[in-house]
Amino acid sequence: MASPAADDTNNEAGHHQLALEFSTLAVHADNIALAPRGRLPADLAAPIGLSSTYRYPSDWNERAAERLALKQDVHATDPSEIPLIYSRYTTETRDRVEIVLGALENGFALTYASGLAAVAAAFQFYQPKRVFLPGEGYFGTHSVLNEFKRGRDTTAIFLETLDLDSVKFVAGDLVWLESPQNPRGEIYDVERFKALCSEGAHVVVDATFTPPPLQFCLNYGADMVMHSSTKFLGGHSDLLGGVLVVKDKATRNQLLQQRNAIGNVMGNMEAWLLLRSLRTLEIRVTKQSESATFLAAWLASKTPTPHPTKPNVEIQPPPPGVVHRVWHATLSLPSPGDVGPAKASSTDPPALLRRWGARGSGVLSISFETPKLAQLACNNLRLFANATSLGGVESLIEWRAAVDSKIDPRVCRVSVGIEDKLDLVEDFRQCFVQILKLAQQK
Repeated sequence: MASPAADDTNNEAGHHQLALEFSTLAVHADNIALAPRGRLPADLAAPIGLSSTYRYPSDWNERAAERLALKQDVHATDPSEIPLIYSRYTTETRDRVEIVLGALENGFALTYASGLAAVAAAFQFYQPKRVFLPGEGYFGTHSVLNEFKRGRDTTAIFLETLDLDSVKFVAGDLVWLESPQNPRGEIYDVERFKALCSEGAHVVVDATFTPPPLQFCLNYGADMVMHSSTKFLGGHSDLLGGVLVVKDKATRNQLLQQRNAIGNVMGNMEAWLLLRSLRTLEIRVTKQSESATFLAAWLASKTPTPHPTKPNVEIQPPPPGVVHRVWHATLSLPSPGDVGPAKASSTDPPALLRRWGARGSGVLSISFETPKLAQLACNNLRLFANATSLGGVESLIEWRAAVDSKIDPRVCRVSVGIEDKLDLVEDFRQCFVQILKLAQQK
C-alpha cells in the first residue's frame, strides 16, 4: 500500500517524504535520509548505539565562543540541528527510527519512553484549558490527565456528554480521540471534530489500535497523532515506547525542545527494537487486520461462513448462548435497545472506513452473555494468552474489567496475532464448548 506522501524529498531529522510505497519507506527511509549527510554506516542492519555521550565536533568550542560573543544562549539553536553530543538530545539509533516513523505517517515524528510519556508530552505541549475525551477509553490517559490537572485550572469534559450538532471547540480546547477506542473499538469521525474547531483548538488522535498503513489520521484532520509503540508498531511484546507525530517541522522542533528539557526520551535499545519492527510493519498489521476482520465476522455469525480457501466448504457459526455481540469497526452497530457504542463515535463505522480508505484494527472485543463466561474464556483458549497489552505477533485475550472497573464485565478484549485465522477460529470454538460446560457446573 502506498504511503500518502508528497513527491518532494525532505532530509530533515524525523521526516522523510518520498514518492515510494509504504513497505519501501519502512525499509529504506532512514538510509536514504542519512546517506547525503555522510552518516550511513556500512552495517546493513542498523547498529545499536549505546553511548550516552559523544566527542564534541572539532569546531564546537569555536562556535560556542561565537554565540557567547553575540550574547546568544548556547542552547538557542534549532533543536533538530544539534549534533551528536549527548543522548538526551539525539542519538543515531533514535534519529533513524524517527525518520522512518515520520515517513510512514507523512509527518514529523518524535519518540518517547512510553505511550503514557507521549500522552503527557502532548498535554504539556498544548497546555489545554478544557480537554474533551472519552469517558471510557484507555484508563492510563485519564490518569495522566489527572496528574496534569493538579495545580491547573483545567477541566475534563467527556465526549459522551456532547451534542455534536451544537458544540464548538474554541482556543484552549484539546479534543482527545481514541480511534479505535479502547477496549471496544469505536471509531470517531476525525474530520467532523476538526471542523468543529476554531483557531487555537486542537485534535489529537490516539491511533494505537490502528497504525499506518491501516489508517492515516493526520490526513483526516488530526493536528497530532499518538501511538503507544509498545503495541502494533513494536509488534513483538519486547519494547516500551510512545510516539507523537505532527504535520510540520516547526511544531516538531517545539516538541523536541520540550523533550530535551524534560528528558522523557526513548532508550537506544528500545529505539533499535522499534526500528527492527517497523521494517515488517505492513506485513504484520495487514495480516492482523485481515485475521481480526475474519474472526470478528465469524464470532458475530448466526449462519455458516464460507471457507476462505475451500470451495463448497462452510465453517459453522459459534455455539449459541455464548456471544452477546462483537465489536469491530468492520461490523455494523447493534440494533436500537442493544448495548450501544460510545456516544459521539461514528454511527456507521464501516462507511467511515470506506470513506477514508482505511481498514479495521487487529483488535476486537467480545461481549459475552454473562460475566462468568467472559472470565472463563480467558483461561480456556490454547492459542490466546491471557495477558494485557496488544499488537504483538502472538494473540492475546483480556477480561478488561479486571484492570478497568469502568468497563462492562461481560467484555473481553482480543488482540489478534499473526497465527493462521482458521486456527484461531477453531480455538474459540473449542473454548466456547468448554466454557458452556464449566458455566453449568458452577
